[in-house]
Amino acid sequence: MSTKDLPPPQGERHVLAPEEELRLEVPFAVRGSTSTVQLLLQQGSCELQGCELVSGKPVIISDDGGLKIALFTWHGCVLDVQTENVPVTISYTSDETTSNVAAVNTHAQLEALRDEAAAAKTQGPRVLIVGPAESGKSSLCKVLTAYAVKLGRTPVVLDLDPADSAVSVAGTLAAVPITSREAVTAQSYATAGLPAGTASPLVMWHGSLTLQPDLFREQVTALGNKVNARLQADEWARSSGMIVNTNGWIQDEGYQIILHAVQALGITVVLVVGHDRLYSMMKKDVGTAVKVIKVPRSGGVVSRDANYLRACRSRSLKRFFYGDMLDAAPQASASSGGGGNNSNNNKAAAEPGTAKRVPQLTPSLLQLPFKELTIYKFSSISLSASLLPVAAAQATEHVQFAPVEITDKLQHAVLAVCHPDAVAAYEQSGRAADLYCSGVAGFLTVERVLMDTEMVHLLSPCAGSLPSNTLIVGDITWME
Repeated sequence: MSTKDLPPPQGERHVLAPEEELRLEVPFAVRGSTSTVQLLLQQGSCELQGCELVSGKPVIISDDGGLKIALFTWHGCVLDVQTENVPVTISYTSDETTSNVAAVNTHAQLEALRDEAAAAKTQGPRVLIVGPAESGKSSLCKVLTAYAVKLGRTPVVLDLDPADSAVSVAGTLAAVPITSREAVTAQSYATAGLPAGTASPLVMWHGSLTLQPDLFREQVTALGNKVNARLQADEWARSSGMIVNTNGWIQDEGYQIILHAVQALGITVVLVVGHDRLYSMMKKDVGTAVKVIKVPRSGGVVSRDANYLRACRSRSLKRFFYGDMLDAAPQASASSGGGGNNSNNNKAAAEPGTAKRVPQLTPSLLQLPFKELTIYKFSSISLSASLLPVAAAQATEHVQFAPVEITDKLQHAVLAVCHPDAVAAYEQSGRAADLYCSGVAGFLTVERVLMDTEMVHLLSPCAGSLPSNTLIVGDITWME
């Protein structure tokens, strides 16, 4: 592909042949600094996990670095990558892209099922993506979602990985209908996974980065029931189906909760990423009514160490409270004096990637007395079958709540805010499931605990009173 007629490179220029992939890794910026990463497609076509870049339009995909991405082209392209303050540590092209072809073929099969469902006004494909940790499940989920949305589909996306949630913050299980093409952007795909789209996501607070089996089963069942209720009222969404991303726990009890998810969500298609043994087990255990398809693992999949994952979780929490980074509105000059300097500044602000970036939201600090807050934590009291009478079942709930005393140990804890309706149901029934199987209204973090005045300072993404003063704490913490 010729580059002689193109403008000068903006950063590092890459020329990709058809069906090649550019793989990039950029470290996180030092805390307190920025590291803008910008992509500019100069010629041809290119996509990031199924999301196409617009030719000639600069796209800032990160304001703090922290990227491990792959850019794929079907027909060849010229792409400029520009970074600020932090260098690209790994940058190479590869023609080992059979996984991209497999993803397109899988999408075509799912589209055929969607067409059949739309014609018959029945349920579309319900896809569950499984595989070991760091095998590319989240990337495949994004690609299949992006391809479906391009064709006008509105699939429901579920994320069942509390350690790496693509829809909400860490420690959650979530479902969201992707109802418009604007919901799928290169920025969100590169840094945060699937965006909330045009509808509010249904988010359940799991409270931990590791799966709690009893709690997970209850919440997945509740998610399935709520999604079914929504799809009954939306014929097009029903035929579009759902795409479910899972965590990497595939052994022992982890495998059993995958089978539970298949049943609870009414899964019709299971995609197994790069694991022959798991594929064989799923073929044997899910029955003939569920299609099990083996998908190759991408050669570009890389392992993410604990520090990188911790920084990603911190970024998702910061995004919840501060929103995305946006270009600041241009400032008018204060006076006509010094026009030359003002002209240069305005010109610089108009250039791509040089405008000042500001947070979308302005969080608020709430100050509330201890006595106005009710905080619970999860407590499981599941009993072994050997401790129960013969043929007897446990009479109490597998997962219950225990009240939490407010002390300075809560500082920096993330708290889930319960919906008022869920609180009312819990107070009437006494069933903990009425709280933890309902979607939460949002999240707070504990900034300070003042024991002498019995006041707690809470960071909220918006001003005003809380939907309810009933909160649930897990083991997730965040410090800005």
